Amino acid sequence: MSDFDYKKIGLLCGLEIHQQLDSSTKLFCRCPNLLQGTRKPDFTLKRFMRPVLGEMGTYDEAMLTEYEKGMDVTYECYNDVICTYELDETPPFICNNEAKTIAIEIGLLLNSNIIEEMHVCRKNYLDGSVPCGFQRTMILAKDGYVELEKGKKIGIDVVCLEEDAARKIKTENKTNYFRLDRLGIPLVEVTTKPDINDPDECREAAERLGLLLWTSKVKKVLGSIRQDINVSVRAGTRVEIKGVQKLDWIPLLINHEISRQLKLVEIKDELEKRGLKKDTAIQKPKDLTKALSNMKSNFISKGIKSGKKLYGINFSGFKGIFGKELMEDYRFGTEVSSKVKSISGLKGIIHSDEDLKNYKLSNEDIDKINNQLNSDENDCFVLVLGTQNEVDKAIKVIVKRGKYSFEGVPPETRRALENGNTEFLRELHGGARLYPDTDSQAIINSEAEINNIKKKLPKYPWDVIKDYSSKYEIEERLIKELIFTGNLDLFNDLLNIYPENPTLIITTLLETIIALRRDGKRVENISEIDYKDIFTLLKNNEIGKEAIEEFLSSKSDNPNLSIKDIKKELKIEKISEKDLKKIITKVVDENIAILKEKEMRAMGPLMGEVMKEVRGKIDGKVVSSELKTIIQEKLKELK
Repeated sequence: MSDFDYKKIGLLCGLEIHQQLDSSTKLFCRCPNLLQGTRKPDFTLKRFMRPVLGEMGTYDEAMLTEYEKGMDVTYECYNDVICTYELDETPPFICNNEAKTIAIEIGLLLNSNIIEEMHVCRKNYLDGSVPCGFQRTMILAKDGYVELEKGKKIGIDVVCLEEDAARKIKTENKTNYFRLDRLGIPLVEVTTKPDINDPDECREAAERLGLLLWTSKVKKVLGSIRQDINVSVRAGTRVEIKGVQKLDWIPLLINHEISRQLKLVEIKDELEKRGLKKDTAIQKPKDLTKALSNMKSNFISKGIKSGKKLYGINFSGFKGIFGKELMEDYRFGTEVSSKVKSISGLKGIIHSDEDLKNYKLSNEDIDKINNQLNSDENDCFVLVLGTQNEVDKAIKVIVKRGKYSFEGVPPETRRALENGNTEFLRELHGGARLYPDTDSQAIINSEAEINNIKKKLPKYPWDVIKDYSSKYEIEERLIKELIFTGNLDLFNDLLNIYPENPTLIITTLLETIIALRRDGKRVENISEIDYKDIFTLLKNNEIGKEAIEEFLSSKSDNPNLSIKDIKKELKIEKISEKDLKKIITKVVDENIAILKEKEMRAMGPLMGEVMKEVRGKIDGKVVSSELKTIIQEKLKELK
């Protein structure tokens, strides 16, 4: 993807970051704030969703899009971590004060003005992720900023305290399955102002916000923080990109979205240049099922014989438009197809700007289609094949999206893909989805409460990173990684136990664990107490540092064993220096030939032989020092 002149094209970016808080209970009930992982649910229930009017008497466009998908919803539930509140059978409890305190701390760290009187609102959701159809949310702080490394301040528009939605497990047979353990967990939503004008700047802002959030009492596990990007160029419009899982995706996603918007504007200009009008260029859809039932294309003929319908739409003067590349490996036809898939359930569309031989369409088949649709060489036709219901939905999408091509870039919410592209998720939510919650009273943030929290604010993480890097002579990126893995507090605890080697602690928490996970070990079975027990053994010279990985590996495989039990199982006993000298002397005496040939260069192979006997039982540095002494003494004897 080529670089753009971001200033010239008027790039504006903003971030929305959602972070779960680590309070003991949920936001509006007293169920425990505990995710259940892969634990089997205790029961399921089914709900049917429908759109409702917003406060202004209008339907939110995104809600209608979700409703048109015609999806059923099944909820997977637990007896011990949800209650009737999550099932929408009980009004909300009083707002969780612990969660509110954590959120206020975050708002203050973001230099924001705390709202003295918060009002709970309902934010409509129709994808099924909230059984009652709405999320409870409230604005907690406004008008703050986060400062980047070079001094630029990115404005913080609002900080909201809200409840998380249920987690989606799977989609099968037009049914979405959601698990309710996550529903109601408190989270903060941090929304920046559109002050970001460069993709790399956006990555830095997201990283800084993530670091800042993870210095507070928040959940520090995979999936506990989610980030979305809002992107627009001057000639385009705001598009929300959801599900940006990695910081390194951000620059690529933004550049691809810039390309998509600029190319869509080029299509708009090209259609205008061709003299086309949206009300006349898109012809009336035509049922081709009967006329083309004997096509040579097996794909289409078999579909018709199975009872499916074939419809065609001719786009007058559109030749080349559906084939125009918007971003890498993504064309306008892909854009339309993606939306059709999302709403109708069809796998996609066929259009004449692509290679129709891929669908086994013969020249005779193509001529028949052109004749039926009155399509000439300057036109582009689109075919859809499916049930009547699927085809009706698809045609509506195709016509609507085709007409919007005359206007440029549609305001949408799109899903981030790992290759840097995006796909349609839903229409961009509007204000119609938000209205007051009549079940909740106003929530007061007193001046005394705010001032008390101000006194206890933690240091900014970027200052902590520089301090630790300087104090312990460790690269800044490693300290940053400790924060993002949620291990900074554990690092401090282990450092108090074993201050001799900070680098060893970091290597253990980062590199060793990554290596074990890569080998398929269940490192989540290792608790903070296990780490502390291992480093206590190391401090007391009961094991050598070489044994750490073996202990961690064994604990991964045997979660019910304590570190003390594992030590017995591994038969690791502390070895005295006297016994060490005996072992080394024996190894040296058995390898005199190598010693005579290599002299001090025999250190390497002899060290390997000694470590076979003492690995994990004593520090390798001690072994190396003692071996060197004994070799030197033996060489003197041999002269």
